[in-house]
Parts: sequence; C-alpha cells; structure tokens
Amino acid sequence: MFSGQRSAISGQPAVRRAGKNACATVRALLVCLIALAGLAGPTRDACAADEQRSAGRSKAASSRRTPNSGDAAKIAKQLVEKAGVTKGLCSVVGCGDGTLLVAIAKGSGFLVHAIDQDDSAAAAARATVDDAGLHVTRVVVETGKIASLPYADNTIDVLLVSSPSRRTLERLPEREILRVLRPGGKAFSQSADGLETLATKPAPKAMDAWSHWQHGPDNNPLSSDEVIKAPYLTQWTAEPYYIAMPAITTVAGGRTFCAMGHIAHHVREEPWLNTLFARNGYNGMELWRRRLPRGYLVHRSAFIATDETFYMIDDDGNGCLMLDPESGKELGEIRIDEVSGEWKWMTMKDGVLYVLAGDKDRRETKVVKSRLTHWSWESLSNGYYRRQIPWGFGRTIAAYDMEEKKLLWLHEEKGLVDSRAMVMGGGKIFFYGPYSYVGCVDAKTGDLLWTNDDPRTREMVQEEARGLRSTPGFRTEPFSLYTPDVLLLAPQTNMYVVAVSTEDGRLLWHRRKVTNNPNMLYVDGRVVVGLGRNGSHVVVDPATGETLEDLRFGKRSCARLTGCPDAFFCRANPEGVVRYDRQKNKPIFNGAMRPSCNDGVIPANGMLFIGPWLCDCNLSLMGAMALCPAGDFRFDHVAKEIERLEWTEAAHSTVAPFNTSARDWPVYRGNNAHSGSSKARVSKNLVKSWEFEPRTGLAPTQATAAGGLVFIGGDDGKVRALDAATGEQRWSFLTAGPIQVPPTIWSGRAYVGSGDGYVYALEAATGRLLWRFRAAPVERRIMIYGRLCSNWPVNTGVVVEDGVAYVGAGLVDTDGTYVYALDAVSGEIKWQNNSSGHLNEENRKGVSAHGRLAVAGDKLWMAGGNVVSPATYDIQTGKCLSTGEVQGWPRSNRGEEIAVLNDRYMLLGGRLMFSAVENVINPGHFQLVGINPRPQSKMFISGKIPPAWDGDSFVYVNGPQSKIRCCDLEEIERAFGKAGTPETPVKKRWIADVAEIKDTVSLALARNAVVALCETQFAAGRTAEGPSGWAVMTLDPKDGEVIWQEALPSRPLTAGLLVDRDGQVIVVLENGKVVCFGKEKGFRLFAQKAEASSGS
Repeated sequence: MFSGQRSAISGQPAVRRAGKNACATVRALLVCLIALAGLAGPTRDACAADEQRSAGRSKAASSRRTPNSGDAAKIAKQLVEKAGVTKGLCSVVGCGDGTLLVAIAKGSGFLVHAIDQDDSAAAAARATVDDAGLHVTRVVVETGKIASLPYADNTIDVLLVSSPSRRTLERLPEREILRVLRPGGKAFSQSADGLETLATKPAPKAMDAWSHWQHGPDNNPLSSDEVIKAPYLTQWTAEPYYIAMPAITTVAGGRTFCAMGHIAHHVREEPWLNTLFARNGYNGMELWRRRLPRGYLVHRSAFIATDETFYMIDDDGNGCLMLDPESGKELGEIRIDEVSGEWKWMTMKDGVLYVLAGDKDRRETKVVKSRLTHWSWESLSNGYYRRQIPWGFGRTIAAYDMEEKKLLWLHEEKGLVDSRAMVMGGGKIFFYGPYSYVGCVDAKTGDLLWTNDDPRTREMVQEEARGLRSTPGFRTEPFSLYTPDVLLLAPQTNMYVVAVSTEDGRLLWHRRKVTNNPNMLYVDGRVVVGLGRNGSHVVVDPATGETLEDLRFGKRSCARLTGCPDAFFCRANPEGVVRYDRQKNKPIFNGAMRPSCNDGVIPANGMLFIGPWLCDCNLSLMGAMALCPAGDFRFDHVAKEIERLEWTEAAHSTVAPFNTSARDWPVYRGNNAHSGSSKARVSKNLVKSWEFEPRTGLAPTQATAAGGLVFIGGDDGKVRALDAATGEQRWSFLTAGPIQVPPTIWSGRAYVGSGDGYVYALEAATGRLLWRFRAAPVERRIMIYGRLCSNWPVNTGVVVEDGVAYVGAGLVDTDGTYVYALDAVSGEIKWQNNSSGHLNEENRKGVSAHGRLAVAGDKLWMAGGNVVSPATYDIQTGKCLSTGEVQGWPRSNRGEEIAVLNDRYMLLGGRLMFSAVENVINPGHFQLVGINPRPQSKMFISGKIPPAWDGDSFVYVNGPQSKIRCCDLEEIERAFGKAGTPETPVKKRWIADVAEIKDTVSLALARNAVVALCETQFAAGRTAEGPSGWAVMTLDPKDGEVIWQEALPSRPLTAGLLVDRDGQVIVVLENGKVVCFGKEKGFRLFAQKAEASSGS
C-alpha cells in the first residue's frame, strides 16, 4: 500500500530495501533518502517533535485544498444524504488534513478508511484523527497506491474521491471503484459545486436472496445463487460470539436479519434473548437491532426479507410490521380486519401475503445460567417436551393483496392446522391438521381443492420415533417440502418421511427415518435426504421414494442441510462444515467454523453466511461470518523484500541507549518460554503507585516491561510506552490495525504485529519507526470482529531468538497462513513459509496463525488453531514439520497460549484467540506436548488461565472457580508419565484456601511471591468508587497464605499481570487502564501525579 510514498519530514521518496545483494555503499546512499513518519502512524508525545513540526507544515499546505470544520460537516452531511445510508464502510481517496474524515465519522455511523498517495498529507490526517480520539476505532488513514485499492471485493458502501485532480481520477480506474463497492454502493467525487456521482454498482443477476426462513415459500432450503463458488476467502467475521436459541436468518438486498429466540443456556447469551439483529451482508457491520417481546417465538415463518422492506409478525401477533431494512424504522403495519387471532405463519408471493392465524399462544422464556461447558437438550423451554408442541396452531388461512391493501380470500378450518407444515408451491397452499387431514387450497381463490383424511396417513406423520439416531432436534422446525408432484412431510423426532400427491393428496409412499432430524432438499427433480446408512444423504425419486444414489456424507445433529448450484452444506461430523462438491461428488471438511443448528449455511447474495450460535464446540472461528468466492486468488505468494520491507532513515543508525535487566519482563508472559515468572522480588506491603487511563476506551493487550518503560497495545492500533516509575506516557506509535499482543523488547528495539498485516520494529526508548515488514501476502482489508483489518493480521506477536524475529500472519488456514523469520536488526527475510495453511491442498486445511510463538528443540512452535496445533517449523529453513493426515476436521487444542516447560515440553491451550476476553464458560484446557524425540501429548489442566512457573514452582488453577494450586516443578514431569491427566496424580505443595476468592484470571511468579488477579466476594473487592469485585493479591509460595491484597477499580484482563524489574506489580484492566503497585514511596507519587498519568 505504501509504494511511492513520501516522507512527512523530508518530502523525499521513501525507498524500500534493495535486496540482499545491494552493496553497502548503495545501501548507505539509499538510507539517506528514506523518510521517517509517512510509513506508518506518527510517533507522538515527547519523541515526536519533528513529526509535529512536519504535520504543522502539512496542515498549512493542505488547508488550500481541504475544507474547514464547518465546510467539512456540510460535505459529510451531503455525502450521507446522497449515499442513502448512514452506516457501513466509507472509503475516502485523498485525506486532506483529516478534518473531513472526522466530520464524516462524527456525522454518521460509518467506519472511514482514507488512503492518500502523499505521506505528509496522511501524517497530518492521522494526527487530526488521533487528536479526535477516533484512530482505528472509527477512522483509519494510510498511504498507498490508489490504482489498486486495498479492499476485498464488494466491501465498501460509499467511496468518496476528495478534491480530485484529473491525474487522481486517471489513476483510479472505474473498474477498481466498481470492484470494491458492494452491490448498491455508490462512489462520489468532491468538487467546488458539491458531490458528483461517479458510479453506482449494480447487483449481479446471478445472486439470490434467502427471503423466508426456508429460503422461499416452498420450504426448499436450496439457493439459486450462482455467484458463490469454491474456493472461498473470508469476507468478514463479526460478533456476537454467542446468541440465544433458537435463531433464524433471512437475507435480502445485501443485508442479513438474525432473529434470536427465547432460550439462554449461559449468562453470556442473555443479552441476546429475544433480539432481531440486522447487519450489512457485505462487510458484517451492524445496521440496527430491535428488542422482540419476551418469549416471542422466532423459529417459524414470522419474517420475510426483501430489498425494500423487512416484514415481521408484530409484537402482539395480530398483524405484520413493515420495517426499513437499512435503519429498522417502522414504515407501517398490515392489519387484516377480517382475520382474528394471533398470526402463526406468513409467506409472500407475487405481491400477495398469505397468513395462518389462531388462538394466542402462551409465550415462554428460559434462562438456564448453566456453569457447564456445553448445553443440554434437557434444558430447552417447557413446550419442547410436550408430545404436541403448544405453539403455532391456527384455523384461519387468508390471502391479502399488498398493493390494493385488501383481503383476497379467507379459508376457515374446523380443526387445528400446524404452521410447521404450511407450504406453498405451484399456485397452491398445502396444510396439515394433526387431528383432521392433509389439505390443499387454491392460492388465487382460496377454494379447497382436496383433502386426505386417511387416518393411516396422519398416523404415519404423527408416529413418535423409536430407536433413531442423533439429537432430538428442534421440534419447531418446519416439516413439509413442496415438489411439483409430491408433498413431503417429515416432523423432527417422528418416525417417517411421508409422501402424498400434490394433485389429489393420496398417499404415495413412506420411509422409516434413520435419524431424528433429517431435512430435505429438492434439486434437479430429485430429493436429497438423510435416509441412508447412519444418516448418509441419499438421492431419492420423489414419486416412488426409491434411493437412486448414496452421496456418502451425513450431517451432525440437527443443523440444517442447505445447498446452491455449486454445493450442499451441513454440519460436519465430528465438527465443522461439510461442503459436498456437486461437480466432484465429494465431501470436503472445514472444521474452522460450524453452522448454527437452525440456519445451517446460507448461500445468498453471492456469499455463504455462517453462524452465530451458542455452542462451545472446538472451533477456530466463533460468531458470525461470511465467505466469498476466491476466484483466481493465489495463495502461494512469495515475499520479496523490495515489495514488503520498508526502512526509515533510522533503520541502520545506532538505536538510542536502552538499559535492560535480567529482571525485565520484555515479552508476553515474561520471557521467551512464556513462563509468567520474574526474577524480581516484590514488597510485602505494596501500595498503588500510579494509574494510567487512556483518553478513550479501548480493548488492551497485556503489557510488557523493560528499560524502565511499560509497553502496551490496543484495538485502537496504538502502541503506548509508559514510564514505569510514574505512569506518564513517554511515547506512542500508531499502526493501522488493532493490536492483540504486546510489544516484544530486544536489543533496544520494540517489535509489534498489527491487524493491518504488518510487523513493526520501533526504537524502544523513543518509539521511532526503524522498519516495517508486510507479512500479509497482499493488501486486502476486511472487517474482523468490529475492526477493519488485513485478511492476514499479525496476531501471533513477535518472538526474537538469537537475533531472528519470528512472526506469523493469517486469519484462518483456508485463507492461507504465512510464517517468517526476519533479521531482527534489518528486517531482511531469512526464510518464509507460505504453504502450512494448506497442508491438505485439496481441502485447503492446515495451520492457522491462532496464537503465540515459541522456540524450543531447534523448532519454531506456533499455536495453530483446531486442526494442526502446535505447529512446528524447522528453525533453520522454515519447513513445516507438522505431519499426519489433515482432513480438515478439529483434532487439536485451539488455545492461543504456547509455552516452553523445562526445555522438554510445550504447554498448549488457553483462550480461543477470537473470543470474549472475559473468563466465560467454554471448554478450554491446557495440554503438555513432549518436544523430543517423538511428540507425545497429554491433557493437563482445565480452563483458559495460563499457569506460571520458575525453576522450582508451578502455580495454576484447574478451571473456572477453582482454587489456586502450587506444586514442585519436577512433579509435573513425574505426572506426565503416569496414567490419567497430569493434574490428577501430581503431588501439590499447597492448595490455597482463601474463602474470598471466587475466580482467578491471572497468575505470575516473583522470586518471593505468587501474584494473582482474583474475583472476590468480600471487602477486598471494594474501592473508593464502590465495589468492583476484583482484587490483586500476593501469596506465600511456601504455603499459599495471603501476604497482601488490594482492590482493583474494575475487571482485570485475563493474563493481564506482570512483575517489573523493580518488583512493581502492574495490572492491565479490560477497559484499558493500567494500575501499578509498588513500594511505599510510590503512594506519595501517586497522590501528587494522579491527574498527570492519563494519556492518549
């Protein structure tokens, strides 16, 4: 992105590394020309005087072509009005001084990404944006080529060319604008007369919507979308990670609408009870949400999505609300006066709304508050356990003309009609009454065409299942499927699939099920249903029920089978997504994510939509996500220094002195073994020394400390260095993406990876940029859990060993994983591995860059997600040494933590990288893996909290709400060779019996104390501001007795604890605050400088 950029200081062209063959003389000449601050975010505060002076000059120069704040607000308002949308992704080409960018962000719900070819303009704009507190969270500014915009296809909602010159427009081809705009997206250029429309992107005709809960009125979950084809790339990922059940999604007009139900098994799902959530289908950004009435049943045909309107059965059930699909505002309501009772079901076809209504149902809400790492079929709401569910039965079927706003016809049944069996096709509406008959009415006139009141037919439809496989399933699932000649009926947890004629209703055939919950697809004149051996999907002749072909793939549990012209999709066994390739007639497994039970995989709008759900399954990606066609994307990109490595003029100068100590905490978890231990001693009577609070809230990383500074990153893309003695901010540095792992300090340098796809080398004392390396294969920005990131973020952190910096980039293995060894001083490539993400080339499955790095046994180790982890690489060549069959399903510990224990074992596990930072219920655990000669693995302890150890002691907690335990380190090795898990037979030195501790989220070892961050239930959790429920404490390593404790102002970050060289205990809180506890003298300093310790 930064080719041809210019320095914000010297105005000279920035020059990349010439390559390993460049002679020293040429190198020296090049270095003289290379600029400093334009390569990335400006270094600010005390170390940024040159940058500030340059930015001032840039602002003066830019003011001739940039609107003032009043004009900027007017332009921003005009942009929103002409775009017709207020939320989404806005790209601005030409950033000026940043005033307009801030105005757009403040005047709308857009996340703004600005790109400029001029370094000085970009630097000035970054300063303006940062001063407004919007950096990365709302506005991102970068330098780069405009001929190739850095976005995934179909991502941008609005594009603005700000104050364009003819040359700018010539460099920005219309085809590139149309590539990045999403269908319906608009591009504008700014001129003296206002905004002019450059382009509006049309939607491809081959796209399909998913307007009803089962795709269409025929209940056939088969999309006609021809755009989505394998292989895939990730289009976006998004929160929430967990939702309430049941849930159903509809898709239309590039938007998705997820209706979440009335059951929450865990506290984490409760905020999403009875919620309707609309998002932009092309970039995943939230559009709006609406609270549904308590107990509203979402698992029915209650929602219809169209490009112009979103329809839903209203809150009281007596009509249909019409909502603006973009804003969620109510547009009106449909009430049919002639229809009395509660609406149970509705569908829409050719401008006519069809309705089933009946007596009002009793609504239920179930809140379980389970502490288990799963959910149970025994914990659904009460109605699911009755022989006949109590919801969705009516007697009145009606048709309403939407345009004329009048009733077309009304049909009354004496007996109850089951809404789950309501289906429409061929100009007819079919219904089923459990106590009456199967019936059919003319959709145009409402005339009753036929009924089948044969008791034998009803008995087969109703017969309760015996001896079937799989879970019970959701009995609110629809059970009818229309085909031109045959109507199929197959209720979940019942015994048979029953076929009747659509012409006259006569019974044609029936077949016994194999599982409780198969669903059916009608495709190419045939029916696909899981009636084969062990539930394998077979192709059935709909006229006879005869099996024509066994497709040899099944689905796990009740997740819906769906399809499109390219493939069929369902939940895989043992876990994940199975894609059945319809051209190759072969199933392909992807265990990185799984479809939700009610939705399955939804092919629509040229993409695949997956999740979210509430499960704790062993997945690498949780929450909601979309996949798009990869087309001819090359996954085997080879990095070249001239394209990837960027130096500043400081790159080869002597770095500023930086006095380090063996007692420092220079890397995540203290050292390259990530043991969580320090050689420093802590005081027995610690007091609060200082507290740092960022100007704006953020999700922080853990901290590192060295040379008298404390280093921390955050999801605002900023690296901050704090004075360890005072808490004052000494410097900060801006990257263009969120940061997940704190800086690593080595030889006077600070290394940090960013969500923008780059690894940065900074001067540790000042924050000056030395060099940066693009680890991402190409520039492709997508939304990843609420932040605009590279498709290949650098979330592994950086480990430096023997002068080599190791780093990994990637989101998930299917998109490709890229691992590098770089010269820690120069940034030059020593080796690269671009293939470990696709160890299985056909399935494109392998290693994901889903956690930390470590070096042991002449290997680089990486936490690699749920398919291959730990991943190992030859330390000299980078060759991936992970062997074994890789089919794509989960088989590994997905935790992000990796550590070296006694140089003989790897400790792997902990929190899933992309998940809630809180210590919520999930099935995390740690396992020990032998390093040599042959790796052996053994489950060790439960939970997500990494243990801490030194040469003598090993301290840990065995899962949530468990007590702190300590054993001799040698006991771990003894236990590794015994039966059972090592935790079971290990001889404990002590188990802390501290009544006030409810939970522990972080552990560290000093030479003379165990340090812990704990949730408490007594006075220790109170501060001057009131009760927080959290405390920091030290325990005696000999017996576990509490030595000292102090309340914390709010919840601490998991693993957010370190002990610095001076024995200070430094705690990072989830809200971004940093609190330091030191010796008595620190208290006076805190009192004097309480107001001075906040920063940017």
